Amino acid sequence: MAVKTNGRVLKDMYREYFRVGVACERINGQFTNHEIGNPEKEELMSSQFNSMTFGNELKPAYNMGFADPTATEEYLPFVINPSAGEMLDWARRNNMPVRGHVLVWHSQCPKEVFCKGYQPITIPTDPELLKERPMLKHFEKLDPVCYVDRQTMLKRLQSYIFSLMEYMYQNGYAQTIYAWDVVNEAFELDDALPTGHRNSYWYQVIGADFIYWAFRYAHDAVVEMSQKYASRYGIDPADEEAVRSLQPKLFYNDYNEWMAPKKAAIIAALSKEEMGHGSVIGEKLIDGIGMQGHLSDNNDVGEYIAALREYAKLVDEVHITELDVKCTCTNQNAEYYQAVFYKQLFEELVKARKEGVNVTSVTLWGLTDDNSWIRGANPLLFHKDLTPKRSYDALEYAITGESLGEPQEIVIDLSDRYFDFELPEGATEPVDPETLGFRMKGFGDFRIQDAVVHSGKYALANERRFGGWSGISVDVSDFIGQTICFTAYVKSPAPAVVLKTDPGDEHVEIGCAETADGGWAELTARYKVPNDVHSMAFYFGTREEKPDQFSPVYVDDVSIKLVGLEESFEEKQNIAAIRGVGHLPLCFVTDKESRDGQSHAYCITRQEKDATVKFNISAYIGRKVTFTAYVKTADKWIRMGLDGAVSRQLAEVESRTGEWNRISAELDLTEDRKTAEVYIETDGHADYYVDDIFVSPIR
Repeated sequence: MAVKTNGRVLKDMYREYFRVGVACERINGQFTNHEIGNPEKEELMSSQFNSMTFGNELKPAYNMGFADPTATEEYLPFVINPSAGEMLDWARRNNMPVRGHVLVWHSQCPKEVFCKGYQPITIPTDPELLKERPMLKHFEKLDPVCYVDRQTMLKRLQSYIFSLMEYMYQNGYAQTIYAWDVVNEAFELDDALPTGHRNSYWYQVIGADFIYWAFRYAHDAVVEMSQKYASRYGIDPADEEAVRSLQPKLFYNDYNEWMAPKKAAIIAALSKEEMGHGSVIGEKLIDGIGMQGHLSDNNDVGEYIAALREYAKLVDEVHITELDVKCTCTNQNAEYYQAVFYKQLFEELVKARKEGVNVTSVTLWGLTDDNSWIRGANPLLFHKDLTPKRSYDALEYAITGESLGEPQEIVIDLSDRYFDFELPEGATEPVDPETLGFRMKGFGDFRIQDAVVHSGKYALANERRFGGWSGISVDVSDFIGQTICFTAYVKSPAPAVVLKTDPGDEHVEIGCAETADGGWAELTARYKVPNDVHSMAFYFGTREEKPDQFSPVYVDDVSIKLVGLEESFEEKQNIAAIRGVGHLPLCFVTDKESRDGQSHAYCITRQEKDATVKFNISAYIGRKVTFTAYVKTADKWIRMGLDGAVSRQLAEVESRTGEWNRISAELDLTEDRKTAEVYIETDGHADYYVDDIFVSPIR
């Protein structure tokens, strides 16, 4: 399989700005789509990137030797797993610098290391619930009675970090690993601890300053080992500058690190002096901040870059460590909008670098979409067949200034939808629910099944979920800018099933159905899909009694009905446009006037009466609709009509000065129209205001 980048090389494009890295894994057992061990993927990696991060192989779960014969109650050795060893050797042979990931993390860390004698005692799951969901046994929490004391845990942490560092220096990897994520994801605001720390075992057993001690031990270990093994690398131990070249940079790494509350918690903790010692930053134990960068193509690039600039003022370097960009669009423009985001992000990164912001490494969290940790979101630069996506072009164009062009024109379907999940005529097996616009958000599985149904013979089931943010998703992107009524019948052992918006990080709850009685319940939501997004979906989640429960959800008889278009001028975009023949108005959204006196309206300022405004409702071509609006003006008459080569007036009302006047008309928007625009004008040239437009289909 040839690598088809037409001679383009990412690491060369960005050589004067920052390293461009990639996360990868070793082929292992059933995981045959990994990178190391696949010659074609290895070639693509080595040709395009000048940094690599091991996706899993250096995490604590696979290297903490609590069961090793050398382990004691206070000594926890590093015992390298074979895959990590092979990957380090590959990196060294191919002169590929490595970001070490990760020393301390709450996830993928053995529970045993927090326990006396390394013997865990867990809080048992309700036996009845365990019968229903046997997998919950694997998620049982430790009973604090088995925790070791703080000092013992600190000694285990110190010994693990020191033995890890010594292994790396002793075995010739000191010039391969250029950075380490010392602590990963130590903050979780949802855990509601006053400082923002995650309520992890590290926090529970050691305390909030486990972050300080991890950095203290890592710093001391690299100083000691670089001097101890300097001669192995042909360096005089007395040459301090040369010895420093053997010392990897030490990073704190986290996700959603650009959001203001979490950013504040991270900065406060790294800057805080506590428990008789200084701070991580104050004692210069940290070299940089790692911003993971798990983003969606509708996130705010400006907000992300602003956070990067703020971190760069605190530490020497910033790395983007785990970058991927989820496609939120579900039509043929999915890769286009993703590429637009990548291009804007890298343009801003280059700009920041030129302005002195010390971002020195950007790592993509995976090579090809088929081996992304968020399969289905297609967040990376290469397809499964190793061909570059438009997002690869975007990284090139961010340097060259070339344009990605325009998105393809999409035919919008505003027809009502109904899904009963029954077999299509002539079929003997259920269809793939993805063909109906349903997908799995996050980790888990879903299928059409016949065991639990509301009506008919089939319903949709999501029986395995691995997080509160995972669930069945249904695409409603055709209804962008429209208000819809969404109805479904749901069933779950959870107290309630909730309906939330997706994508984005603000998952707004728009509907809820009580399911505590175990029966089917109707879930209904009325929602205006924002008009400033290029995609939108709803997903079914649950409201649980306990934070670690993610109950199954069953869905049947889903209905999506168009209510209409509501325009109140509260969003970034609106349907208004300037209209005039010779004279043009000044049009803008204002908070000086509105129907409710508290929000916004659209203002039309003009000197001549032919300077007016029009509103685009082309999505309704082929339908009969009622168009209603409210207008306020000092002129005597308000008129409304259908614009075009020959405009046609549809309604006229006499204005009550100082009041909002309702004007309405029925429109037959025949299929032969290319556009449909409604104008509103007055008989004079006074300013006028428009608010609360509503377009409703006539059924």
